[in-house]
Amino acid sequence: MQTIYYEVSLHSATAHLFEVTCLISKPDPDGQIVSLAAWIPGSYLIRDFARHIVKISAIIEHKGKRENIAIQKLDKHTWHCAPCNTPLRITYQVYAFDMSVRTAYFDTERAYFNGTSLFLKVHGADQATCEVKLNSPPKPYQHWQVATAMPAVKIDKQGFGRYQASNYAELIDYPFEIGNLAVAEFKAAGVPHRIAISGKHKSDLKRICKDLKTLCEYHIKFFGTAPFEQYLFMLYAAGDNQYGGLEHSNSTSLICPRSWLPVKDETLDIENYQQFLGLCSHEYFHAWHVKRMRPQVFENPDLSSEAYTRLLWIFEGFTAYYDTLAVLRAGLMSREEYLKSLSKDITRYLRTPGRKLQRLDESSFDSWVKLYKPDENTPNTQISYYLKGSLVALALDLSLRIKNRSLDDVMRALWLRYQTRGSLLGEDEIDDFILASTGQNLTRLLDSTVRGTDDPPLKKLLAKFGIAYETKDKTPNVLREMLGLQLSSENETKLANVFTGSPAEQAGLAANDVLIAVDNIKVNAKSLKDIVAKKPNGAHLQTHFFRRDELMLTTIIKQTETLDYCNLVIKPKLNADTEKLLEDWLGR
Repeated sequence: MQTIYYEVSLHSATAHLFEVTCLISKPDPDGQIVSLAAWIPGSYLIRDFARHIVKISAIIEHKGKRENIAIQKLDKHTWHCAPCNTPLRITYQVYAFDMSVRTAYFDTERAYFNGTSLFLKVHGADQATCEVKLNSPPKPYQHWQVATAMPAVKIDKQGFGRYQASNYAELIDYPFEIGNLAVAEFKAAGVPHRIAISGKHKSDLKRICKDLKTLCEYHIKFFGTAPFEQYLFMLYAAGDNQYGGLEHSNSTSLICPRSWLPVKDETLDIENYQQFLGLCSHEYFHAWHVKRMRPQVFENPDLSSEAYTRLLWIFEGFTAYYDTLAVLRAGLMSREEYLKSLSKDITRYLRTPGRKLQRLDESSFDSWVKLYKPDENTPNTQISYYLKGSLVALALDLSLRIKNRSLDDVMRALWLRYQTRGSLLGEDEIDDFILASTGQNLTRLLDSTVRGTDDPPLKKLLAKFGIAYETKDKTPNVLREMLGLQLSSENETKLANVFTGSPAEQAGLAANDVLIAVDNIKVNAKSLKDIVAKKPNGAHLQTHFFRRDELMLTTIIKQTETLDYCNLVIKPKLNADTEKLLEDWLGR
């Protein structure tokens, strides 16, 4: 079988262009078809990566001379090359300026790419070995380094050179981080791990490695085995509030604010640092749960079109449940800190009206058109399969623990089945699998919370574990509770959301309206809250606002609606049985 060769050059940092050459030694004699993926595994949105190809050409070598041949676009991401019987070389440039973990980025500070953004798929050669030559960068970037988990063939000290993947699916599972990297290594359960951080930062790598080692060893012990021979964390330390991660089989790409990272001899924001550890935990857990254990429809997904599943609440929601729980169980946060984080999630869930409209399995199925495309009406009509999925996972876990079993048993049984049989999860299999692995029938709970819109019965379940569920909010959200609106930021009076059935909606306000005066007094974000808070219920607020460039007037009638709230606190005195339940769940 032939090898497909790719050559990647850092063409222009200022124009944000990679140049890629794909060499096909044995092209299809009827004309070679190539294409670029429309989405990347782990992020369920059609992103049409081919739109970033700015020019493309094809040449062959004939009698020692290079000759251009026709290359015709068939659809938005597919090309057909004219028939030829000699090696075919396709050269193209890719615009890369998306600062996310899903695509590609290149400027004067760093370069980054996923294979789905850069590497054309050669139709008919999906299983061919793929070799990548990453060319050294031009001046003034010659000091840059490379971080990737792709197996190296021959590279220099900085990581530029030749890499190899077994097939196209593997090729696109290895992102590359290139730039001024801070690199550190550690072993977890005997498995080599690395972390490579780009961006301007002064991170305490020794502290980060120590804590990641502890966290990774917990996860490996949880499942019993590591599914990889080595693992790489790639992190971009951003200067703003960017946050996210994307899982790969033996690596992950992460972005978080640099302020979240520990700096030696500086005070650490422990809550934000725990969020960073939770992000690492989430993507690391995915190495088992999503990259290997996954829905059947993801076995060999067609990356040119959507792959629909109703199970993302299991694969993303369960992961969202275990990410912070693992940080706690690994000893990197206290019980009180964990319950504070969980309280915030429950409160956020309860304040999402869309949970009463969209089922959890529908949220999973509709991820392609809804979750990744939020708008001003999203809170009114949708629920996140990450958020509710994690709370359903909590309800399942607590329900099982009362019967001396746990969701841990389900996860380990899934992993054992995958290891021994390679079995993936069918669309209608979860109820029977829980029953088979724990002896407990939880169909009623799943019917109400997943295939229905009921809230998970967390207050009742948590009480059995000695946890009080307080419902009084000490710091009410004035504008949300009294007017039913949310501002775009703390410093402006532009509306981000108007909630269903609220006084603001009844007054005719809409997202993007800008409030400028109440009762003929100019307002800013702070004074607006002060004015509304002082008014009695039923008060009429004459409100001037701009809609686009038109000055408008309406009257809002203040009607206070107490919002749902959750604060979880461990009761002071627990009996031995309750303390054991709590300890088995949260750890010592």
